[in-house]
Amino acid sequence: MPQQEAVLEVPPPELRIVPIESVLPHEEHDDQRLEPLMKRIVESNIWLHPPVVTSMPNMADKWVVLDGANRCNAVRRLGYPHILVQVVQYDTGQVQLDTWNHVIAEVDPQTIVEALHKTDDITIEESELLTAQAQLAKRYALAYLIDYTDQKRVYLITGNERDIRTRTRLLRRVVDVYKRQGVLERISSVNTSHVEQMFPDVAAVMVFPHYEPSEILYAAREDILLPPGISRHIIHGRAMRILYSLEAMIDPATPLEVKNEHLQAWVVERTQARAVRFYAESIYTFDD
Repeated sequence: MPQQEAVLEVPPPELRIVPIESVLPHEEHDDQRLEPLMKRIVESNIWLHPPVVTSMPNMADKWVVLDGANRCNAVRRLGYPHILVQVVQYDTGQVQLDTWNHVIAEVDPQTIVEALHKTDDITIEESELLTAQAQLAKRYALAYLIDYTDQKRVYLITGNERDIRTRTRLLRRVVDVYKRQGVLERISSVNTSHVEQMFPDVAAVMVFPHYEPSEILYAAREDILLPPGISRHIIHGRAMRILYSLEAMIDPATPLEVKNEHLQAWVVERTQARAVRFYAESIYTFDD
């Protein structure tokens, strides 16, 4: 089974320091997370979870961010010249592409519905769940909304255009309607009991389509940014809690080649000291 092989044959993480300007996002950053994240980075003075990137086809020394858009944007805003990333191969079993859905709290879902009614080139209408799921799977719909305050009423959201640039622009408009009004969280499941268990104060859930890897790369290359927090990349062999000094990212004088030599020596030292551990099982963390 491909998924089992991906878990059992995970390569050691490839860590690399690259120029921050060589890193291309495929989605917008989340303004709600930016300032607290910048503060944590500066106060800790260590790099904890490196963003995951993959090479951009036919573009030398350009990297597409698969996970960690907010961390990359925080480093850019802080003015650091370099960033420590984990490089993965997108076309292998090491990476799986899934979708995050948005759990919305502290806002009346009908406020969202009314705002979308007034948004140009977007249509929102009441639907039933199975129809909404089928329309989204075929990409006839942009997304659908589940109102948890009104017996889980479902609203189908569609756009007037089919090309990827216009559809993505309309999808950003949909998310813009609520991302600054309420509290936004992510969840992969749309199972009612899972949503309510994880988020007791849920008001609504916005459900998004699944994407293909080619669409992610195209979005980054053409600067057609998805709304924040939609694409979900599951990385087998993810490097986390590396506890690497920020100095390598902040220092503008040391050549990049020297920084990477020091990084690789550090990886070898940590490996030989048996400080690097691999966990194959799924986990929940409570300190993020």
